[in-house]
Amino acid sequence: MGRLLARFMKRAKKARDNMDKYHEAVAFAEAGHPEYAQQLFEAEVAEKAAERSARLLVIGREATFSKEVIEYALEMAQRLSYDILALNTAALSGDAFRLFSSSHKKLAEDFRALSEENVQLFEQEAEKAGVSFDHIVKFGERDEAIEEINREFGNIEFVVSDSEEERPVERAGEGERARQAIYVYSMTSM
Repeated sequence: MGRLLARFMKRAKKARDNMDKYHEAVAFAEAGHPEYAQQLFEAEVAEKAAERSARLLVIGREATFSKEVIEYALEMAQRLSYDILALNTAALSGDAFRLFSSSHKKLAEDFRALSEENVQLFEQEAEKAGVSFDHIVKFGERDEAIEEINREFGNIEFVVSDSEEERPVERAGEGERARQAIYVYSMTSM
């Protein structure tokens, strides 16, 4: 309940600040200085665009990204003017891995190297498409990694991923192509 009230108060303050800015712009416009009023709004639009670069989180299956996910994510990012944040996760946590810390370190290094090698195609395609692109590797459970990224970066609007578990590709009917399922879901923050 406290978080909801805090969000409401923050939005109310923002509304008051915006109203003050609009009153200032109207006053300058009425006083014969419409160029200053326009500058107020141009600065606000630029500030909002810089502050709110919405992101599309694209989650690979372990150290890879399927061709279908790459194509879908790029098309969606272009259509909605989103930046892409590509994520590879490996569940290299827990007591079993801590007991063998040297092995854990080697596994983590190998996974990071493989992820960075495999993401190059995705990054090149994003560059061709004019989509801003970042890549992150996290160690831990997938859901925990998503929560951590949402806290770190914010502005994650949607998540695109392959299914978590390996599933057989559905058998294609006559004249159809076999397809792997792609999952898209919206992120909400409170």
